[in-house]
Formats: sequence, C-alpha cells, structure tokens
Amino acid sequence: MSMKKLFLLFLLCGIFCNGLSAQDKTAQVKAKQDILAAETALCNMAKEKGLEAAFLAFAADDAVICKTTKIYKGKEGIKEYFARKDKNDKLTWKPLYVDVSEAADMGYTYGEYDFEGVRVGRTITDHGVFHTIWKKQPDGSWKFVVN
Repeated sequence: MSMKKLFLLFLLCGIFCNGLSAQDKTAQVKAKQDILAAETALCNMAKEKGLEAAFLAFAADDAVICKTTKIYKGKEGIKEYFARKDKNDKLTWKPLYVDVSEAADMGYTYGEYDFEGVRVGRTITDHGVFHTIWKKQPDGSWKFVVN
C-alpha cells in the first residue's frame, strides 16, 4: 500500500472515530436529560398520587429498594415496603447530579431529599441525601433499578 493510501486510510479512520465519539456524547447528553426528566416526573407523581404509586410506576420489574436492614426486591417487594409506611408521608427530592454510562443505557442520580411524616402522634422531619440507579428500558423509557 502506498504512503498516500495509508495516510488517507488513517485520516478516514480518525474522522470516522471522531464522528462516533460525537454521537456517543450526544447520546449521553440526551440520556442525562431523560434521566433528570424521569427523576422529576417520579417526584411530581409522588406528590400527586402518593409514594407507592409513583415508585411502582418508575420501578423496573427487577428493581430493589435498599434500606438499612432490608432489601425489597421487585415490584412485590416494593409493595411490601410501602405497606409498612404511612400513606400520608411526604417526600420531596431534587437531583443535584446525573451521570451515564458510555453506552448511555444506565445512569445514576444523587441529590437531597426532605421527608415529613407522623409517627406515634408526632410530626417528624428529615433532610438527607439520596441516590438512584437508572436503566434504559427496551421501550426507551428510564426506570430505576436501585433506590
């Protein structure tokens, strides 16, 4: 192969690889936007329809909710978790950071939450941090897999 052809081959390879990189970055930017939209929709639905309905709607079939002493697996586990909770609990949160995998098919968020509920006749409040792992579903939607 002549030097000219070899140079042209390397040049084309470089252009092609840079094009893929730009595509990957575009997919990642879109995935981040979609995950933030899903996180916001989850929070809004929790305010409107309650925590259990919202978490079930945005949970992947194999999702888990991790608590200090127990992991609740799948949608049945999530139902079990919320069956133990007061239906009047209020939880709001705001993601502060989102990142996605290079393939733009998984991502995570973290941020701050505020909780208010009544226990044994007393109002309790809590402020803390949360983290959620999201996975892109076959239909293109984002569902959480770990919360």
